[in-house]
Amino acid sequence: MTFAAEKTFTLEGIRIPDTRLAREITQFVGTPSLGCCSIIRAASITGVRSPEKRRGLKFDHELLYAGAMFHDMGLTPAHSSAHERFEVDGANAAATSSAVTALAQGDIDTVWTAIALHTTPGIPQHMHPSSLW
Repeated sequence: MTFAAEKTFTLEGIRIPDTRLAREITQFVGTPSLGCCSIIRAASITGVRSPEKRRGLKFDHELLYAGAMFHDMGLTPAHSSAHERFEVDGANAAATSSAVTALAQGDIDTVWTAIALHTTPGIPQHMHPSSLW
């Protein structure tokens, strides 16, 4: 994926990548839920407040946005299952959404892994940043 830093749009005061993928994800997830603090907090990491950006790490803004927007999708009735953790349900929702399935398999795997592990203590910090973003 490539992303031109100057190509962004603002949604609820948050800078969002202005790409086909980001627009399709926003359309799929919908904007009414952006009033939710968790979505705003997660989506805001795509901007200048990103801890990864402050530490000088490189990451794909589009994939980060995908993970941020889908990270709690498994908590919604439409995407929750009776047998999986909500993180896995959210990861599955992202990986099967029409916006994300258009990506290369490696990018789909990156988004899935990041969402599935987003609340798992003790594992993500040992992964190389590029394996998540």
